[in-house]
Amino acid sequence: MKTLRNRLTFALFATFAMLTLTCASPKPASAQHPSWINSAVIYGVYPDIFSANGNFAGVTAQINRIRGMGCNVLWIMPVTPIGQPINGHPSIGSPYCVHDYYGINPSFGGSSDLHALINAAHSAGMKVILDEVLNHTSWDNALITQHPEYYVHSDGNAGNPNSIVQAGSWPDVAQLNYASSGLRGYMTSMLQWWITNYGVDGFRFDTADYPGGSNRNIPKSYWTSLRSSLESVKSDILMLGECESTDLALAPFECDYGWWLHDNMVNVAGGASAMNLQTTWQAQANQFPVGMMHMNIQDDWDYARDVNVLNGMAGAMDAAVMNFTISGIPLLYNGMEVANNAGGVNTHAKINWNFGTPFPQFYSQLIALRQSHPVLQQGGTVWRANSASGQVLTYSRTGGEELLIEINESGSAVGGTISGLPTGWTEVTPSGAPGGQSHTSPPNFSLQAHDFAIFKH
Repeated sequence: MKTLRNRLTFALFATFAMLTLTCASPKPASAQHPSWINSAVIYGVYPDIFSANGNFAGVTAQINRIRGMGCNVLWIMPVTPIGQPINGHPSIGSPYCVHDYYGINPSFGGSSDLHALINAAHSAGMKVILDEVLNHTSWDNALITQHPEYYVHSDGNAGNPNSIVQAGSWPDVAQLNYASSGLRGYMTSMLQWWITNYGVDGFRFDTADYPGGSNRNIPKSYWTSLRSSLESVKSDILMLGECESTDLALAPFECDYGWWLHDNMVNVAGGASAMNLQTTWQAQANQFPVGMMHMNIQDDWDYARDVNVLNGMAGAMDAAVMNFTISGIPLLYNGMEVANNAGGVNTHAKINWNFGTPFPQFYSQLIALRQSHPVLQQGGTVWRANSASGQVLTYSRTGGEELLIEINESGSAVGGTISGLPTGWTEVTPSGAPGGQSHTSPPNFSLQAHDFAIFKH
């Protein structure tokens, strides 16, 4: 999604949903996801901002470093050419304005360069998912004139390219129409081609639930049929939907976006009670089917940099500790690992690769902790009551062993107790915590401002 407009609309819906459905019972699982996503840590990369040259080669050169941090899934933002201005329709340089579904953005390199990147990732033991935009195309996409029947028309004349309507509020893109069986076949074949020719392991689908619910442009019937079609080519394919819809959960998307949690992280950073995060997580767990995963985000193409909106480096670390220890799949968006502060929403600003921060070691240790303790990947979540719940989050991940996470979301030091805990804990806090790596042992806690601690039992 290219703007925050729909994110803000979604946030209002999420607030209503949490108020009305918090007590709902979890829905049964309706599908199984590929086993390899159980331990997934996604690294999202936009080649344009990643290196000085802004190309695939710049990413390929860093694959071993990315894998060395513990990331095992590479999500590459759209690799297709960007549409250009035509017939009064503008171009705003968005990678989600697709000129050719089978093409490669020449500024990134050519087909051989993309093959080299994917092969390097696979050789390093990483899965690769590509970003695909099925909701709309650029106005200079050949489909406009070759297949105008694939689009929505203001006059109902499917053969008239001049009556094709704009997609949403985005003037640079035209709205596709999934009432067209030809379009459905075209998109399915196109995605199968990317799997067959490049060996990709899955897709992130842009605007999967736009504008939402029964009015979405791409109907559930197509998404469901697409899943079986892709699995016929690669059985363990990943479908990550840019949505947070119970209607699309598990069938077809085994993973979607954790927008509710992200938006409340921002609210808590702005002074709201830390309890909002527990309430949000619980509402999410109550509504969605058992086994559904959400991608835990704190920074991506559609948001400003996390260090700029989450109370600086300390607040960004707080968010990361939660995102990498709570249920779901954590996302490390390129530059987060060095506290990148360059650019805002939909930015083309180059990453500020300032390795003078504690972040590289912090993320490496945090990811290593997640990967060495399966309970952080697939274990249960138990929220622990504490005596400073407006400031401090306390929860356990359980299953064979127990890991306790303490996060002080406030800008002040705070101490207290956690209810119902035994003694005998061992601290495993990664580096970077304001209070160091030696904290008061549970059930008591003493945390500096924006401090965090992790213990195992």
